Amino acid sequence: MTAERSRMSHAPSDTSPDGVRVGLHHVIVVVAARELEQALLEQLRPAMGMYVHPSSAEHAAVQRAVRAICAEAHRLELRAEELIIGVKQAWSQLAPVRARHLGDRDADVLREVVSSSIEVFFEKKDAESGEARD
Repeated sequence: MTAERSRMSHAPSDTSPDGVRVGLHHVIVVVAARELEQALLEQLRPAMGMYVHPSSAEHAAVQRAVRAICAEAHRLELRAEELIIGVKQAWSQLAPVRARHLGDRDADVLREVVSSSIEVFFEKKDAESGEARD
């Protein structure tokens, strides 16, 4: 399926450029919420709310979510800022899950997700532009 057909299949009935962008935004928020929720469910909240560093498995779960979200953003041909806005909106929807699984680490994990998302998003873009030059 071409990227344009894929984008149009997720667009609302309003086929104006703004309507398409809104539809794509909705898709990235849904995907980000799903992927981040799965990663959050793997986080272990420390007893008594004390701060502890995440395990390698917890970190890996977040990285898997970020990679899946960025892959979808690329598939939808979103801009980096649209990706970050979608991630932050999905994050806000997950407040109850975050409270149960992150405790004091909430802000740190969000920073990790946003930073990693930017890195992964542009990592793929750089690789694609390098292939185009070859």
